[in-house]
Amino acid sequence: MNSGLDKIISNHEGSLSDGAHHSSPKFSYKTYCVSNLRGGIGKSTLSFNLAYLMACNHSTLVADLCAQGNLTDSLNNLQADLDVNIYDAIQPRLLGPAFGDIPEDISYLISGKNEEFKGIKASYFIPSSPGLFAFASSLYQQLQLASTQSNSSTKVKNILHTIKTTLDKESELKKCDLQILDCSPFYTGATHLAWCASEALIIPVRVDEHSIKSLELTLDMLGNPSSDFNQWLKRGGNLRPPKVAAIVMTMVGARSNVKKTKDRASLSFIERAYNVASQYSELFDKKPEDAFAITDDFTSSGRISGALGIPIPKLQIGKSYTIEPKKRLEVYEANKKYRRELEYLTSLL
Repeated sequence: MNSGLDKIISNHEGSLSDGAHHSSPKFSYKTYCVSNLRGGIGKSTLSFNLAYLMACNHSTLVADLCAQGNLTDSLNNLQADLDVNIYDAIQPRLLGPAFGDIPEDISYLISGKNEEFKGIKASYFIPSSPGLFAFASSLYQQLQLASTQSNSSTKVKNILHTIKTTLDKESELKKCDLQILDCSPFYTGATHLAWCASEALIIPVRVDEHSIKSLELTLDMLGNPSSDFNQWLKRGGNLRPPKVAAIVMTMVGARSNVKKTKDRASLSFIERAYNVASQYSELFDKKPEDAFAITDDFTSSGRISGALGIPIPKLQIGKSYTIEPKKRLEVYEANKKYRRELEYLTSLL
């Protein structure tokens, strides 16, 4: 077996052992972005649970930069009216006063919209907006215009930092220590700016062919000097791309008849993901194999968590929850394993 794969599996099994203990995470960075150019991998559910685990230790600002707004729905599980969103904040900053004043106080106290966040560090979220679907056109028009003007480097940098400036000001206002951003599964304008705003990426990779291709594309965009992303960083004054803090293998099965052994298909995809990552080792802040976290197929726990806005660590084992009209799902004993996997992932950050 590949030695890198051996280490990934060993780290995972060690994190699940009865003696495993994950101390309060240190968090090497202030701003993390959960991003992968592939949908249907459980990204928003992962972002929601990471936001909860971060908020257990530090006041956290959560920004939903995916136009679909799944993370917003989970954080706002009381379905309260939300009068301001991320698009309201970044559009006038990017396009000027003709599009309105730049609003202040753009985030909501999470525990006021989702009672599962009560009793931990006061944390806040900035809702998504369907307006992000059309944001890319405006962004690249402004970038092209800025690149032809005098003092173009400063102007391009200011545009690339549209989201960063917005989030940093809100973090200062709300006294947040950490930021976590959830991105669209497409390389849209908001995703581009989220990468520019982030110090580190968390990349979920589902065990399937499309996700491996997406990982290759993502790492190439980060590591290839000629990529569109890096070319704009260069025009903005040689800005630095974010580091890769973690690669999260999602929906990993354990259907082998041998205890604690992953099924062959999952092992194959994990190994391929590691081989891709090892080609871009300079993007990581640790050895690539030590940046991998494995998460099982969360099955009913994941569906309940995303649909009802209840963090996986707070789901009650043996309890049934209704997630759709007349559809009830039960939380099984395996939820303990899912909690440990999420705690191990958080320890990598």
